[in-house]
Amino acid sequence: MSENHIRGISTTLALLDKALCEFDQLAKGHEIRSVLYHVLNPLSGAQRQLIVAEVAEIKSMLEEIRETLSLEVTVRSSDRMITSSCSILWASLLELESRHLRRYGDLPPGLADYLDPRITPLNNRLRRIGAAAAGPQPP
Repeated sequence: MSENHIRGISTTLALLDKALCEFDQLAKGHEIRSVLYHVLNPLSGAQRQLIVAEVAEIKSMLEEIRETLSLEVTVRSSDRMITSSCSILWASLLELESRHLRRYGDLPPGLADYLDPRITPLNNRLRRIGAAAAGPQPP
C-alpha cells in the first residue's frame, strides 16, 4: 500500500474508533450537564447492552485490520488537545465581538455594551487553560 492509502485508511478508522469510544461512554450512562451544553442519555438498558456489544465487535474488527495492515495507532495527548481547542475557541470568541456580529445585521441596543467587555476575560481564561496544559510556567 502507498503512504496515501495507509494515511486514508488509518485516519478514517481512527475517527471511527474515537466515535466508538464516545458511544461506549454514552452506553455506560454518561451525561453532561453544563451551563450551555447538555447531553441527555435516554438510552434504555436493552439499547445500552446492544451498543456495548456492537462497539466491542467493531473494535475487535478494527484490531484485526490494524494488525493485518500494520497500521499505527493514532495517539493524541491531552495537553495538545486542550491547547489546540483553546486556540480554536479563542478565535471563535473574537467573532462574538460587536464589530463582527454586525455582519448579521444591526445589533439590539445594549448588546455591544454587555457582550464586548465579557469576551476578553473569557479569552484570557482560555489562554490560561491553554498555558496550563502546555506545561509549567516559570515563577
